[in-house]
Formats: sequence, structure tokens, C-alpha cells
Amino acid sequence: MFSYIFMKVLENRPERYDCGINILSAGHAKKVRKDIVQTYVRPNIRMLDIGCGTGELIADAARAGATAIGIDISEGMLSVAQKRIDKNDLSSKIKLHQAFVAELDSLFDENGFDLITSTLVFSELYSEERRWALNQIRRILKPSGVFVLADEVKPRNSLKRLVHFIVRLPLAFFTYVLAQTGTKALSNISEEISKAGFEILSEEQSFLGGFIIISAKKPRDPIPKTIKLPEGKRARDDFSLFKSVWDYIGRWFPNPVEPGLREIGKPNRNSSVIVTSNFHLTVCRVEKSLKNEDCYLLVVPANGINVWCGACGGDLNTHSVITAVKTSRIDERIEHRQLILPQFSAPGVDRRLLKQRTGWGAVFGPAYAKDIPSFLKTGLKKTPDQCIAKFSPHFRLEMLISMNFLVWVLAGIVTLVINPSWLFWVSALFWLPGIILYVGFPILPGQSGWIKACILSMLEIVGVLLFTTLVLGDPWWAHWGWIVVICTITMWLGFDLKGIVGGNPSEAEWLLNRLGIRSIGRFFSADVKKLGAVRQDRNKCSGCQNCLNVCPKGVFVLSGDKNEVTLKNQSECFTCNACVMQCPTGALSIE
Repeated sequence: MFSYIFMKVLENRPERYDCGINILSAGHAKKVRKDIVQTYVRPNIRMLDIGCGTGELIADAARAGATAIGIDISEGMLSVAQKRIDKNDLSSKIKLHQAFVAELDSLFDENGFDLITSTLVFSELYSEERRWALNQIRRILKPSGVFVLADEVKPRNSLKRLVHFIVRLPLAFFTYVLAQTGTKALSNISEEISKAGFEILSEEQSFLGGFIIISAKKPRDPIPKTIKLPEGKRARDDFSLFKSVWDYIGRWFPNPVEPGLREIGKPNRNSSVIVTSNFHLTVCRVEKSLKNEDCYLLVVPANGINVWCGACGGDLNTHSVITAVKTSRIDERIEHRQLILPQFSAPGVDRRLLKQRTGWGAVFGPAYAKDIPSFLKTGLKKTPDQCIAKFSPHFRLEMLISMNFLVWVLAGIVTLVINPSWLFWVSALFWLPGIILYVGFPILPGQSGWIKACILSMLEIVGVLLFTTLVLGDPWWAHWGWIVVICTITMWLGFDLKGIVGGNPSEAEWLLNRLGIRSIGRFFSADVKKLGAVRQDRNKCSGCQNCLNVCPKGVFVLSGDKNEVTLKNQSECFTCNACVMQCPTGALSIE
């Protein structure tokens, strides 16, 4: 149980992954690796480990005589794996690739491996990804080659399933808090493997039935030439009232929907293909904006996080778009080869790599979904105003509720335990300063969210003191406890105000950097986004204007008769990395 839940937390510390996973699994993870090597690895076989992590399994297999290849999407994991390989002098027997499972088709030829293994990977995949992966695994396995899967499953026995749920729920919640992700216990993985054309050789389940090891053989029968296309969802097919409410009160946590292809209206082979992330609120809003269009909506896996946060944080990246393109098989439905990417995905998507791996080109659409219809009607051209992120009062009020509702609930519970009669006043003192800070952010004095919160706190203190002495007739210090409560609430509300409603560099990130804290799960990672300022090398600039097209803050402008791009509003830049990622000549950098 601990191994596959806390695996997601440990992935943020790849150098500690093996030690942590062995402790948390009580040595079970190590036993699984040992059994795989002893049972299936033979000298001179060719082996592939999907989701190789830190490379412990492929290192053991190489020492047993196999030639091994490992793929993993985590750069940190692969870095640790490469150090292991170099340390044990195994570089001639092991090769690593940074890739998603959906890239198996472009990496490996047919009938190339005697053994393919996958440990704790399939429980992270959606149904279409698993179907694609199994078809590709069968393709690249040699006839009679063996596929070994070890992963989390839902127990078949009702009592065990109940125990599994009770034990797993708090662990999954803890994982979400720390790592903003998790796994999905598989329901019928044996059936999925069989449907993909494999012959099941053996199944071994753990005591509670929550973990399974399956070995399956590729039969010698030829692979079917045609495989049925996955069905496209219609708009709002997976609408959920619970998810819709959670969109507005639980923004701290991901809120995913199933990735895949959705049909809007009556699309044909020439219809536009619009991309978005699998965050429930984003999908609903894009579908609503496109309700009068005939097009395809390609929802890409991004761990249930919105486009901008996903792209800046590494969850929405080139590989996730590649995965959606391949698993949806959109190329079999469309004549053209052009995607319309959300503009806010620019920090994470490398269009050159996307073209190389899929053959699909891409353009960036407008900043907001409501402008997509006009973007389509004008021949995929957008105005400068459609590139800018706008932090309207409505948006700021939405962020106030979504980022603080659960905190208010927690504060309310504590208040009810201490003194229920205080609940109204605690709620008023929570939401009124919040409305002032969030909605009034642009007009409050001070450049920093912290300064704005400090000024508001001082005004609140003065108000309490005047009310205490002039209205109640008490000594000025009589209600010092309420002053502490008010200041605490206000400073909490202003802690990351600039980063939430101002589109400015996050003060919270600055503080954590100063304290030497490199990351807190997926809430914050100093390694994902460079801190500094954008620099331009005019000699390298080709004038492509990509930076103008993707910058959400209007940092770049055209100047002079030659329409040269120059930095103008550099103070507005918060180093989202979009311009650097999309610059084809390396003229832009963050220093």
C-alpha cells in the first residue's frame, strides 16, 4: 500500500527514491525486482523496462547478462539511473530514454525485445494510454516474448476492497497534499492484457489483494492490422456536479477528467483540433466557448491541473501532447496536421519536438477560450489584446474563493470547537479582508502583496482599537486576541497575493528560495522555473515574433520600420519561460 501511494511523493526526491520505496514497502519492492531477474532474465536477452525510475531493475538485469533499455519521463530519475550505470560500469549494456509510454512506437522497432517489464506505471495511465501501451508492447515484443507487470489493483474480494479503500484514502489524500498527484488502482488489468492479445502465464496477488504481478506471453499469431478507433466523447459527457463544485472550492488539488478526443458539433476531416488540459473546469469552459463550432477538442493528460499552472509546473508538456495525439489516433480522423494549442501552454510545449515525434505542427491560440471562435473565423490570427492575461475583478473573486474556501472551513471547525458563537465574526473577518485584498488588489497601496496585507492589517488594528475604546468603553488592549486573529488571517490571505491575482513573480517562491527550500511536492519547485529576468540577444533575433504571440504580459513590442521585436515592459515579466521555450534561435534567455 505505502509503496505505490508514497511513490509519488518520493519521485520529488529521486535520489532518495529507492531507499524510501524499500522502507515503505517493507522490502516488497526489492523482492519484486529480485524475482523478475531470477525468473525471467537470461544471458544475452534484450530487455525493456517501462518507467525504469532510478534504474535498479535494469542494473540488476544487466549484471545477470541482459542488454537493457530503460525509459522514464522523469529527468531526475534518469539522472540517478545514469549515475548508477556509470558507477557500476554498465554503460555498454544499458541505454536510457526520456519518454512517455506513448512514444514506444517511435523509439523501438517491431519484435525487438525478449522481455518487457513495467512496475507501478500502468496505475498512472488512463484507459486509452493503457490500451495504446499494451498494443505497442505486443508489437515490440518478440514472438513468445514475455511482458511482466507489477502494479496496484482494486481487490476482487468485497471485504478486502473495503479494507483497501479505508487504508488507501488517507494515504492518497496525504499524497495529493504533498505531491499534487496520485495513482489510480486498476480494476481489470488482467482482462485488458488478454484483450490486447497476450496469453496470461501467471498472476500473483498480495495478501490484501491490492498489488498484483502478472506475466504474459506474446503469442505467435500476427498482430491485427486494423484496431478499432477509440470513441470520441461528446461535450459534457463526463460532467460531474461534484467536480463542478470542487472547481471553485478545492483549487489546491487537481480535478482531472479522462483525457482523450471530444467531438464538438459535427466535425469532419477538415475540422480544427483544439488542445486543452484535463482540468475539469478548463474542459467545461472550452466546451462552452466552442458550443457553436464543429471541431475536435483534444484533452491532454496534465494530472488534472489547469493549462498555465500545468505548463509552468511541468505537468502539461510536449510528451503529454504527444501522448494525446497518439492514443486518440486523431491522425486517422483528420486530413490536416495542425493543432491549436492554448497560449498558456507555451512554457511547457516544444513545438519542434512535437513535430519531430508526431508529424503534427501547432499554433498557439488566444489566451482565453471565449476568443477561440473569432480566432478560427479570422484564419487563426489573434489580436495583441487576445494574447494578454487579464486579472479581472471577477477572476480575482473566483480565486479568493477557490484558494481559501477549504482554509475557511478548517478555521470554522476549530472555531466551533473553541466557541461556536465566534463563527460569524471569524467568517466576517476572513472574507471581508479577502474581498478587499483580492478584488481591490490593483488599487491598494504598495507593490508587494505582503505590503498590501500589512497596510490592511494596520488599518484593521486601528479600527479594533477605536471600536474597543470609543464604542465599548473598554481598555484598548482588552481584545488583543481578536487583533492577533485578524492579523493572522489577513497576512495569510496576502501570503502569495501577487502570484495568484497579479500575474507577478511569486513572493512565496522568493521566500522559500531564501530559506533554501527547493521544493514542496508540486506546490512549489525552484527547479521547474528559473528565477531572474528575460534577456534578449538582438544579434540572434530572427524577427519571427513568437515571443509577441505567447507573452501573456505584453513584455515585447514591435518597434522601428523593420518591425524589430524589443523588450519594453520588462518589469511586468514573471519569467514564465514561454518566450524562451518558443524562441527558435536562442535569442532569449532567463538570467
